[in-house]
Amino acid sequence: MDAKELLRRYAAGERNFARIKFSSQSLCEADLSGINLSGADLGALDLSRANLSNANLSRAKRCLVAI
Repeated sequence: MDAKELLRRYAAGERNFARIKFSSQSLCEADLSGINLSGADLGALDLSRANLSNANLSRAKRCLVAI
């Protein structure tokens, strides 16, 4: 899945993205509160400054977060 598709589906109210596979993309500063990414392969997904409050990242693999 690409970032644009995730954001479209998230905006439509979907929150369950468990076991989804991402490639190198950016979701910098995205509001993803309450998202379920459990077991997802985040690849080099950039979540810098994203709002991940109440997110489920259990068993998620790989991720780039710049601090």
